[in-house]
Amino acid sequence: MIELVISQEEWPAEQQADGMVAEWKAEVGDTVKLGETILEIVVVKTNMEVPAPVSGILQEICVAKGELFKPETVLARIG
Repeated sequence: MIELVISQEEWPAEQQADGMVAEWKAEVGDTVKLGETILEIVVVKTNMEVPAPVSGILQEICVAKGELFKPETVLARIG
């Protein structure tokens, strides 16, 4: 199982800034393809599309729409 995280190097803002899940484009049980946008996040007024790191089935969403998170947080798991 692969964990979807946004690393500190990929983070578009200062370390202290939280991100927020704006929208999930996929639901648990959906098949996702490598590079396909599966969620949108907002970090300090910057919208980002987050692609699937692998092809597979979205097994778990760990951060719900509207929730805040920090870099390195597991957002989802793909199997």
